[in-house]
Amino acid sequence: MAINLKLSPKDVTNSLNKPAKLQYIPATINGDGPANLEQFFTPYAEIQPDGTLRNALRGYPLQGKVTILPEGYTGVMFQETKRPLSADDDRTLTFAGAFREFTYWNYDRIPSRNDPLAKALAWLQLSEVLHADADEVEVKKAQTGKIKYGH
Repeated sequence: MAINLKLSPKDVTNSLNKPAKLQYIPATINGDGPANLEQFFTPYAEIQPDGTLRNALRGYPLQGKVTILPEGYTGVMFQETKRPLSADDDRTLTFAGAFREFTYWNYDRIPSRNDPLAKALAWLQLSEVLHADADEVEVKKAQTGKIKYGH
């Protein structure tokens, strides 16, 4: 079975002019369709003094924060409009939108750097450093002021 992705760079660029508003919620919902977040969820989000967000989903309290993807990364969403008849058939996913930020929610704690999703995003930056040429790493350090030459 193959998975085919349908998208073009132009689709992504056009989509970023009006990016999708994503909510990552740690829940399983038995349904697969649009949800009217603008009417039933977003208006009830409260910003706390520390900058975190508070809301609730079906009576369960949520704590969240806006998460921005690392520089140079763009998230993309795909949608499968026609499911295959068998598990052996090829699948085709079509581009559904792009984003550079999303709201990340937890049930039992304020989102932090210790959450699995935050750690995965941190690994993106670490992998760039690990796989870069030594000269590129030195240039980036010099640009950010983390290394001083001539001392």
